[in-house]
Amino acid sequence: MNQWLISKRIDLLVLLLPVWLCWFVFFLLPDEIIQADTPLWVWVVFVIGIDVSHVWSTLFRTYADKEEFKNHRKLLLLTPPICFVGAFLISTISFEFFWRCLAYVAVYHFIKQQYGFMRIYKAKAKDFQKKIFNDNFVIYLSMLYPVAYWHINLDRKFSWFIENDFVQLTLNSDVVASINLAGNVFYFLVLGGWLVEEMLKKEKLATGKVLWILTTAGNWFIGIVFFNSDLVFTITNVVAHGIPYMALIIFYQTEKNKNSKSLDLIKYGGMIVITVLILALSEEYLWDLLVYRENIKFFSQILSYPDQAFSLGWQHISLALLSVPQTTHYILDGFIWKNNKSNPHLKSVLMG
Repeated sequence: MNQWLISKRIDLLVLLLPVWLCWFVFFLLPDEIIQADTPLWVWVVFVIGIDVSHVWSTLFRTYADKEEFKNHRKLLLLTPPICFVGAFLISTISFEFFWRCLAYVAVYHFIKQQYGFMRIYKAKAKDFQKKIFNDNFVIYLSMLYPVAYWHINLDRKFSWFIENDFVQLTLNSDVVASINLAGNVFYFLVLGGWLVEEMLKKEKLATGKVLWILTTAGNWFIGIVFFNSDLVFTITNVVAHGIPYMALIIFYQTEKNKNSKSLDLIKYGGMIVITVLILALSEEYLWDLLVYRENIKFFSQILSYPDQAFSLGWQHISLALLSVPQTTHYILDGFIWKNNKSNPHLKSVLMG
């Protein structure tokens, strides 16, 4: 029985090891590097190369696949214009409100992905026995507690998208300290109790599931609570989310079409990576040209910027339009991985 999502070797090397390596590096780096501003190369490699690219990889699971497009035709045609209109209307209220809404939707999306991967691991290991420490509760706690900590500890030196995009809960410092102590104790007691229960149960240890939950818990705690660093949060958040997703897309598409002689795993995977990198770079160029104007030196080496600034009305439109790939990705992800008639190959591909 294969209890791993893809295979033991690929899961360890591609889905988990990159996250562990990030931790190893950050614990070795001196504090002056950890607390320094995120350098441009990190933004290019991790944000463009992984985060924005993984959003575009959804194309190959939806619009670029004739059968999948047919199965989800209405969803795929309606989602982008709905996202555009919704984003435009929200942005007209205020740019700050737009980014706040997007930040919370993104957090929900990130949490649901970790939960979804965990459910696949559980299903493949046939791990459905009742326990004191429920897996669903543990993995949600592993992410929601660090997010809650972020909301009451206002000294965090990083943001999800923009400064103060999360609601800031101003509490007395003594109250915050008490909540932090109680929260940490409860958090580690639950994780410890869950792990002990996993190790002592009679059934074979669901190694893939256990490593996935522990990696998720470690990554959110290290990235948000332990290190107070924009560099650490950015890299740990992006690597743990984007790489597994792109690996899943490549695996799903190649496995679904494994009888097609024209679909080679290495060539197809390479084509996906190159395509999404080009699309991600193009998208970020437009973000910087129309909205941010923060990386002119980098992007102007590729294509020069016009001198004139854009009017406020165009900024609303630009913001709404450029957010469509991201918001569409969030919505589609809630449908294309459901085990139902719209996804007839899902069970055979993921369950083997």
